[in-house]
Amino acid sequence: MKILAVREVTVPIGAAMGNASIRFDAMTASAIAVVSDRMVGGKPVIGYAFDSIGRYGSGALLKARFLPRLLAAPPDALLDAKGIIDPDRCHRRVMANEKGGGHGERSVAVGLLDAALWDLRAKIEEKPLWRALADRYSRRDATGRIAVYGTCGHFRDGEGLAHLGDEVRRAVDAGFTRVKIKLGGTRTAEDCARIEAAAKAMNGSKWLAVDLNGGLEPDIVGDWLRHVEPYQLAWIEEPVEPLDYSLLASFIKHCQTPIATGENLFSWDDARNLLRYGGIRGDRDIIQLDVALSYGISEYLRVVGGFEAAGWSRQRCWPHAGHLFAAQVVAGLALGAHEAAVDVTLPYGGFWDGTDIVDGQVSMPSLPGVGFEGKANFYRLLAPLLPA
Repeated sequence: MKILAVREVTVPIGAAMGNASIRFDAMTASAIAVVSDRMVGGKPVIGYAFDSIGRYGSGALLKARFLPRLLAAPPDALLDAKGIIDPDRCHRRVMANEKGGGHGERSVAVGLLDAALWDLRAKIEEKPLWRALADRYSRRDATGRIAVYGTCGHFRDGEGLAHLGDEVRRAVDAGFTRVKIKLGGTRTAEDCARIEAAAKAMNGSKWLAVDLNGGLEPDIVGDWLRHVEPYQLAWIEEPVEPLDYSLLASFIKHCQTPIATGENLFSWDDARNLLRYGGIRGDRDIIQLDVALSYGISEYLRVVGGFEAAGWSRQRCWPHAGHLFAAQVVAGLALGAHEAAVDVTLPYGGFWDGTDIVDGQVSMPSLPGVGFEGKANFYRLLAPLLPA
């Protein structure tokens, strides 16, 4: 088989909301299509991918460096022994002449391409992606059913605690048993008020998590922890700057609540430093590296393997994202849980059309590949990439 073309389009997100560190009004993302010469029903088999929300579109990097390397490779160099596209071989080609370290945004571009190649491969194998991954990596514990948690409670102009409570209540009504909300990290009293509004909607804070997006001000950490720890939250996410491992270790030393971190680390190099110097605890803390932002499956497996070698369970790995590709990876690699944006009207919110959340869990659909085609409002984003 051959790759005939790779198409990219930069999509404006334009969501009027934010967290403690950024707003999404001017955010962009990349959508990508890898077109093969395999035909099904008279149409070429195409692998799709879409960025994680929170970074920006990576079309320039793809077009300038990575796609030319992929398309210049001899077709056989990209295939496995069965003649099917091999994302690991493709990864080695696109990373040729790239120095180690200094990962920057290239990990986002390469991860996006990797996701599309896996979608393509699973479609050619006529399997859902989770099943293709489980077979490839011999995960007999993969069942196609995963734990999920809902993300909501972003900051929006003119919306207060009543709206926050309504969002959390809708998440619970939708079937989520665990819900995460955003906090500001600058005023302890305001953060506590948000926790209490959300906890009221959940009938308690045991399954409520909070996300500070690295925005907790260092000079209020002690006071903040004294007020927040009694809520006994499910976890506290990204309390401090993501690369300040010393500060994170200091925070964790004084915090009994589980910590979730890693969504802003994009390689095993970074994750290894987190493991060595971040003070994280294998019995309770959660590792959230985003597969699609971190070079893709092969690099993510290095991360999981490194943590397992240090005595961690892969059940402590909960990839950041909220997109359908990540859900498939969680299922296929038998990871701990998947994040999902609660608002299903967003193209990147919720799951496949018709998916039920039952007691905080969902089952993977039988669609081949990631199954983007099974989420109508998302699939419309891919329209510019579809064959004429």
